[in-house]
Amino acid sequence: MTSTDQRSQQTDLLLIDGSAPFFTPFINGERKNWSKAPLTELQKHGRIDEEYQTTILKALNCYCRKVREIGYSAITFDDLAHLTLFDFYPYLLSRTVHSYQEFFRQVFAIACDAGLAIYMTTDIMFWNRFIESHTKRHDARLRELFVEAVERLFDLFPEVTGIVTRIGESDGVDVSSLFKSRMVIRTPRQCNRWLKEVLPVFESHGKTLLFRTWGLGAFRVGDIIWNEATEKVAFGDIDSPAFVVSRKYAAADFFRYLPLNERIIHSQHPHIVEFQARREYEGFGVFPAYVGRQYQAYRDQLADNDLLRGISVWCQTGGWSHFERLTFLETSSPWNELNTVATLQLFTSAKNADEILREFCQQRFKQENQAILIELIQLYDKLIDQIWYFVPFARQSLWFRRLRVPPLLWIFWDTILVNRALRLVFRTFMDNSKEVRINDKLLRSEIRQLHNLTKKLNQSPEQLGLAADTFELLYALRRFYLGKAGSKREKKVCTRLKKYHHKHPNGFLVECDFSPFRIRWITTGLFFGIILRNQSRYRLLDRFALIPLTGWLFPLVKRWQRHRISDLAERQAVGLEVFFR
Repeated sequence: MTSTDQRSQQTDLLLIDGSAPFFTPFINGERKNWSKAPLTELQKHGRIDEEYQTTILKALNCYCRKVREIGYSAITFDDLAHLTLFDFYPYLLSRTVHSYQEFFRQVFAIACDAGLAIYMTTDIMFWNRFIESHTKRHDARLRELFVEAVERLFDLFPEVTGIVTRIGESDGVDVSSLFKSRMVIRTPRQCNRWLKEVLPVFESHGKTLLFRTWGLGAFRVGDIIWNEATEKVAFGDIDSPAFVVSRKYAAADFFRYLPLNERIIHSQHPHIVEFQARREYEGFGVFPAYVGRQYQAYRDQLADNDLLRGISVWCQTGGWSHFERLTFLETSSPWNELNTVATLQLFTSAKNADEILREFCQQRFKQENQAILIELIQLYDKLIDQIWYFVPFARQSLWFRRLRVPPLLWIFWDTILVNRALRLVFRTFMDNSKEVRINDKLLRSEIRQLHNLTKKLNQSPEQLGLAADTFELLYALRRFYLGKAGSKREKKVCTRLKKYHHKHPNGFLVECDFSPFRIRWITTGLFFGIILRNQSRYRLLDRFALIPLTGWLFPLVKRWQRHRISDLAERQAVGLEVFFR
């Protein structure tokens, strides 16, 4: 048997997210939450809008055919809540759920016709006031209700192959939903009880539970993504053919500069690894952010991992952004397609990242100069490494409470942050900022080269022009973080931002805060030295002081320093409070 055959046999679960077609009726230039399909927006007065249905089903037909042709074998759809009709629901909500059920019969038929296995996603637990009234928030009642939801799904839709669960994150503060989720599993032992109660249902129906360990560090179970002790309590005595663990490739979100999650290497259960093709922290597909080199390194480390069942690739899901290109559909980003193809081929063949890149460019861009195109993609790869990230900071292993600190702090989704708080963090943990400034100057000519290469191509000149100008902007903004940050620098930043937004009104957003710190001792970096550690292992300080006290103190600090909290954290995602639970 060849190495390619062995790899294909090893990875039988090849999942891709199916959210892109559901966004097709809502492409309007507005900022969107891409974390889930916009199911709530589909219904009007308790029924799915027929025009929306027609638009989505047409797009879904195209989407399913394309991802199956590429080689994906399964697709995930959001979500269990919208298909679950409990007996205690009132008439209008029951009619709404029934409408979703009828719509998803057509969705599932399209996926099945394309040869794709179907997995439904769900948070534990989806929520509304009727569920709250029925369960009184009692854990045993919640478990019983979730088991009932799973039973109903498999009875009503036997074509569904399994369910993908998320316990460590809930719907964002900006989400308006009939079933806005909450985190209800708080301890490893509680997690174990839930698994023992629900897995027999999967076994009896011959279905698969893909249990995601991703989380935001909330509650005692919040470190299950990386903490062996937590995982042992939660999974230790679980022995079920229906149980598959799903982990992100690192102990943090989808960033660069992160080592492979050790829990993947030492997994005691069958598992899959999650990857992201539409990089939510690296431009959303506005420009090439090729993952080949990074993912190939992970692939090679997993070559002899016998329990690896496959991969789950997000080609549309994740983040908040006004960039709206829908992968594999009419407005698709070729760079997201490249990453989607590359991730699959890396884990189902012996090809390397460079081979996959060359083949993709030859097939997708037949009319382009191949050498120039590949040079451009590789140049973006280099500049993302060294301009998008602050390399000395990104390479450090920093931990706060139950979470690894992201290697990228100043760019979140489609927003660039410029403020003195982040400047203090970077300068505290980067001793060689002068060397970084020197390296930036050496890269200036390569940033300009982006414009030269773009002019020689026919592909997306407006988008690539925006991208090149954005890297020029980042170069200028980095000088605020790496050099002097007086009033003269602030004026230069404001002038540059005005010029950028005049040219690109729909470009990346920038939030600036130049207000100084008034408490002098904080500026010494002592504060960050206390609350952050350089290894995952907890200190006594973390266990007995930092974790319990910060949870209690955060509401007070938030009220005192509210003006320093970015609008980004207040209006999107789950809110800062979740990191202190």
